[in-house]
Formats: sequence, structure tokens, C-alpha cells
Amino acid sequence: MDDALAEAKTRFSKKFVLGQNLDIEPLLADQWVMISLLQKSIRRGEVETAQRAAFTLFAQKGSAIWRRFMVIAFEDVGAASPDAVAMTVAASTDPSWRRKNGGDLHIAVQLARVLTQAPKSRSAEHLLTSAQHHPSLAKLRMLRGVGSLADHLDTVKDQKAPLTERALAAWCASGIGWCGEKRALGDLPVLLDTFRSLGMPDELVTATGIAAQKTREPMTLMVPLIWLAANCQNHPTITESEVPVAKIVDGVPMYSLDKHTRLGREAIRRFVSENDEVRGTLARYVSAARRTGAACMAAFYADAAALATKLVWKDADELEAFGTETESPPVGRAARGLCAGPGGAPKQSWTLERGSRPSVRPAAMRWGRGAFHFGGG
Repeated sequence: MDDALAEAKTRFSKKFVLGQNLDIEPLLADQWVMISLLQKSIRRGEVETAQRAAFTLFAQKGSAIWRRFMVIAFEDVGAASPDAVAMTVAASTDPSWRRKNGGDLHIAVQLARVLTQAPKSRSAEHLLTSAQHHPSLAKLRMLRGVGSLADHLDTVKDQKAPLTERALAAWCASGIGWCGEKRALGDLPVLLDTFRSLGMPDELVTATGIAAQKTREPMTLMVPLIWLAANCQNHPTITESEVPVAKIVDGVPMYSLDKHTRLGREAIRRFVSENDEVRGTLARYVSAARRTGAACMAAFYADAAALATKLVWKDADELEAFGTETESPPVGRAARGLCAGPGGAPKQSWTLERGSRPSVRPAAMRWGRGAFHFGGG
């Protein structure tokens, strides 16, 4: 399968900026902050920051950065740029090619720039979250877990089926288990052929297969489904938006301190304890046991999830709302309290001591499988 990405490697090599590594200064932060910073700066389109994060993370973690790049490509770029996804997988899985084209550090810095400049889509992440965790899909998850491969593949091919159901079917058909383990009844090559039969670009299918094998991440399987949904009887577009301005401390933007880092969780807890309006709003909308989690999730969606460019397609906003609600039901209520306009709860800039002033957009989030029929029909 790797040979099928030869053209992607050639395109990538034409994008190199020679001599750039000499100008990059490493950052002083632990690997967890660097992992977070790399992904968030790519989302926000901040090339210099992303390259510094890649430079530093490579020094800290070495070859582990290649898996991280593939995860970012599928989670944050995905269907918005199949070209960038293919280049990422091609470069990340071929050490011999990297050695012949400037070495690992050079390729890591160049890849950070390519991903940062690519248009973004987090629809695959929202689809995976919904399919894996939404309460209304619990029975379907159980039934899919014991279904036959033929039945799973038929559902994947059924473009009138709900997108969440097709996602579960693709996952079960892939041979990747719920926790990344091997599933006995799956057949990844057959699933990839099914994607091809539906009109998927061959290069994206190949990149999906390689990344699925290398990372064991079901996220990779969601991107083909999003591509099909976005391009079937729709006209997807790319929009640009401003991202929140971030406070920078010792060269590190504070948006990197989110719920996935120890320092971020500590900062969020401290912020909530010191801010009467936020603490009061959380008390109003969220049970005591879930307030820290709700605050972390609200902070994440306020500035850590921001995208500088975004793929817009017919059902993207509804899927995002469904995924957000799935991750943490109280966030929608808390966000309304924190960011409501006149007549509602007090307006609140969610700064978290980061210097950013975003709003958490409350979405009309509906529960129930029947309300979400994402598909081509």
C-alpha cells in the first residue's frame, strides 16, 4: 500500500522550505504541553508556534511524533484536505524516505507547516464521539458488536443510513476493537474496497488503511465517511474565522494548558475557584460532582478547539452539536449561562488566565438517534 503514496511524497517534497530548521528555537515545557501545543497551534493556523512545538517534541519523544502527526491529520484536517492527510501518512510511515529528504527533524518541521496551513475539519472526531458514547446509540453499539461482517459492510454502503450507524458499522468491519485491540471478525482490506466502491479517492483510502494499521485509532475510519457525506449531493466550502488571542508565557501560548494537561486542569480549577460569576453559573447548571469536568470542557471548546479554517458541509454544524453534547451534556447548559446575551445569565469572557476572550457557542443539542440522520439520502 505504501507505493500508492509515492505521489504524495513527491508533492510534499516540493513544499519544503530549505534551511528553516536553523531558525527555530525550542520551547521550555514538558512533553504533555508540547503534544497539546502542537495540535492546538495546527488547528489555529499558527505556523511558527506549530513548528517550534514539533521541533521541541521531536527532541523529547523522537519517533513517537509520527504517530501524533497522523492522529492530528485525521482528527483535525481529515476530509477538508485529503492531500495533507496523504502527505502526512506518507511521510510519517517511511523512515527511509525521510532520511533521503533531509532527515527526521527536517521532515517534522515541514510537516507541522503543511498541516497548519491545510484547511481543517473536526467532523470525524465529532462523529466518533457520538457513535462511541451517545446514550441513544447504546443498543445499536451492542447489536453492532455481534453483527456479521457482511451486515456491517452493507450498512457502510447504505448512504441513506444515519451517519452514526455507518460509523459503527465501519468500525466493526475494520477489525479494530473498541479499545484499539484486534477484532476477530473484521477485515480492513475489504472495508477499504467498500470505501473505494463508493467513490472515495484512492489515495485517501490508501492513507486511511495505513494509518488505521499503524495507529489502531478508529478516528481514521471516520474520515472516509465524512468525505462521502460532505461530497454526496453537497457542495462543501472552506471558511475562515478569527481565533481567540492567546496570552503567551515563556513562549508558550496558554491555550495549550487545557484539560489534557496537568497544568491546564490545575489552572482551570484555580480560575473557577477565583471567579464568582463562573462558579455561580456552574453551580446553577451543573451538579457538584461534574463542575470541574464541565469547566474543563467549556474551556476546551472556548479556545483549544478553535479552527482558523473550517470545512463547511450540509450537516457539519448539527454533527458538531451532537458530538459536543455527547462529550459532556452539562457544557451546553453551562455555556448558555456563561455566554448568554441580555436577559439571560451574565455574560462572561472565558479567559482562564490565558488572555483569550472567546465565547462558548451554545448549540441547540437534541438527544436521540432519530433526530440525527446524517447521510447522503
